[in-house]
Amino acid sequence: MKKLITYAALLLVVAYFSYRYPWFAFLLLALLGGMIIYMLLAGTIWMWRNNLSVKRFHSPFIMLGILLTGLVIGLLRPLPDPIISSGNSSKELAHAYSTDQGDRMNLQFFVRPFHKEMRRRDSLRLEQVREVMDKEPEFSPIDRFHAAFILHHNPMHDSSLYEQAHSLANKAASAPELKDNYQVQWLAKATYDRWMLSIGRPQKYSTQGGVSFSIE
Repeated sequence: MKKLITYAALLLVVAYFSYRYPWFAFLLLALLGGMIIYMLLAGTIWMWRNNLSVKRFHSPFIMLGILLTGLVIGLLRPLPDPIISSGNSSKELAHAYSTDQGDRMNLQFFVRPFHKEMRRRDSLRLEQVREVMDKEPEFSPIDRFHAAFILHHNPMHDSSLYEQAHSLANKAASAPELKDNYQVQWLAKATYDRWMLSIGRPQKYSTQGGVSFSIE
């Protein structure tokens, strides 16, 4: 009975954290991998010792079930609206940037069945940013940074938008108040590299190697 209560409590905790915190899904994936490795190694040792029994896998299988349940809950967790209409351009750009980053920290972003929805969300953010830029050609440095990030993630991989993203990011990076902001300075380099690669030229700052957070 105590074990049952413990498992039930653990399931509730995992379910809560999976629903509340998107990053928790990645922790569950790591734990799931560790659990599978443990079961394979333990099973091999028990088999070698002629001591293999289904009962030995009872608890590990329950743990696997709890971890998988958490992953499913994380995948089905609703995402916040990609854009807002507040009448305040700065707030709209900040929200678009926030959801852009949030999407890329969500397990759904890396799972193929959700790619279409992620592209749709990127497209909505891009459309809003372009509308804001048409209405207000002058931005504050942080607004330029937010807009540049959305253009940088344009789902069409349009080189002209990468060029525009670099122009905005470069202006933001030149602002005195953002001189020491790592993300802003990085984006100025990353947008240039992505722009260059999109037109068939080599990148300059080597920011586009390794893991890519874009949906092909």
